Amino acid sequence: MAINTITSDVLVIGAGIAGLRAAIQARRYDLDVIIAEKSTGRTNLSSVAGGTQGIVMNYWSLSMPTSLKSLFERGVKGGAWEIMYGKDQRLEEINAVEQVPYQDELAEFGVLNPRDQKSYGPPGRMGWATTGPMWHYVQDIGCKLIKFFNIADLLTVDGEVVGAVGFDVKKGDFIVVNAKAVVMATGGAGECWARNNTPVRSTGDGHAIAYRNGVEMNMMEYESFDAWIISEKGQPQYWIPPSYARTMVNLTNANGEDFLPNYITLGPDATLKPGDPFHIKYGTPVIDNVATIARAMANEVYEGRGDEGGVLCDFRHIPEEVWMAEPKGIAGLHAMRNFDWKNKPIHMYPGALGSWGGIKITEDCYTSLPGLFAGGEVSYGEDLKYSLVFGVRAGRSAAEWAMDRSLARPDPIQVKEKKDHLDRIMSRPQSQDGDPRAIRKAIQEVSMEKFGVLKTEQWLLEGLEELANLRKTADEKLYARDPRELRLACEVDFMFDCQEMHARAALLRTETRGVHNRLDYPYMDNDLWIKDIRIKKINGEMNLYTAPTRKGAVKIPGGRIPIKGLAPGKGVS
Repeated sequence: MAINTITSDVLVIGAGIAGLRAAIQARRYDLDVIIAEKSTGRTNLSSVAGGTQGIVMNYWSLSMPTSLKSLFERGVKGGAWEIMYGKDQRLEEINAVEQVPYQDELAEFGVLNPRDQKSYGPPGRMGWATTGPMWHYVQDIGCKLIKFFNIADLLTVDGEVVGAVGFDVKKGDFIVVNAKAVVMATGGAGECWARNNTPVRSTGDGHAIAYRNGVEMNMMEYESFDAWIISEKGQPQYWIPPSYARTMVNLTNANGEDFLPNYITLGPDATLKPGDPFHIKYGTPVIDNVATIARAMANEVYEGRGDEGGVLCDFRHIPEEVWMAEPKGIAGLHAMRNFDWKNKPIHMYPGALGSWGGIKITEDCYTSLPGLFAGGEVSYGEDLKYSLVFGVRAGRSAAEWAMDRSLARPDPIQVKEKKDHLDRIMSRPQSQDGDPRAIRKAIQEVSMEKFGVLKTEQWLLEGLEELANLRKTADEKLYARDPRELRLACEVDFMFDCQEMHARAALLRTETRGVHNRLDYPYMDNDLWIKDIRIKKINGEMNLYTAPTRKGAVKIPGGRIPIKGLAPGKGVS
């Protein structure tokens, strides 16, 4: 590998909405900004995201009617609300308040009507309607955007970040970026599971790189799973986008039973009439039950009421003109084009969607490693609004940090060590055991089977053992024949750390809360688990410990609150 060295005031790793917005903010300080993107930029999480920049009050205590608050304080809640007792309410407040002005500001970057991308954005996947214009804007204002630049690790001197190293995925050149501040904006890790709703490059790079450099991690047990992923044998894992037509689906198990009433809290006016839209049929908004629907689907299959490893989604009664009424419905029709949906139900089963935790950040996106800042899904929150708000804050803090410092040169010994690591992978002989594609697939399958939607102590321990065995082999035999395969090998290496952190945190959290489902602990334990699980690498070992979750305005009910649909004692080995 030839070595190229470049310098910058701020290095931003990742060109999704958090990274692009961080770069814009840093550039406003008249600083040199480099953005490293390991792929094309059109295949990152933000660019293919199915959400929009609509206005949502994520911090529910600010917006919920008093009557509903009293219900939830009595413990009547669904999956969307369970997690709120376990999230940092100060960060939720910031997101709720700041998303509106920052969404409006997107128009200045060329984003068309950012509040209403359902009408003006492309069908189905709305993210590129935001990141596409921003992609051009950052370059117009003087940021240097480098595509196909795979960051492999950070550089530190005296406990502070001084840049990063990586390589050109096309040419293979080893690149050193010497920077005063680094913003990590690498997205999530959904690709670590065999079933997922994320781009192929979403392998948790930033999570693993931060962890390896001693950065404090948080909430790694919370991986969100999207329920609406087609599970037909021999067919792609197409995602049915949310639309009015999709809310009218009849969701049944192999016995033809509507199983959702066994899991969700029905509203007083629920009709339970097949074909009614979700909010009328069950008397509660579908958005409040995202985690619960995935849990319900997985549990029906686990308890033997599944059909060919999934549940059945029946769209036969929905007129085609209802699908055609909005862009996401049209996208849904496109996704189902290989299926005879007018004559038979479609099999579906959840897939990994997004990381709710990651790098522990302060309100201003500082991490525990001086000079490293983080925003977007790699740190806190999994949707476009979190990425936007904390992207701004990360860019601002990185710029202010860089302005107060002179450029510290990297340690040449450290640079050589990191280059030697990549060279070793490139120099190893081909072998069946060392094939990065085979190892990647094995990690995904172990994760889905043992660390998937539903978990137990036994499954988690078995999965960790299998993961350790795979890693031992990879440490000795993982190879790459060219720079593109080296990117794949690096991703495999990162996946090991991500999944070990996820599994160990899930093992420690002995309850069920939101997207974290323990069959052997089928209740939300508000006496024991209003806590964050933190992870930090100390002396080469993964250390887990807890810290109190920062609370908000709403009184948290005490005790163990049973999770509807999960029987007491179920899942115990």
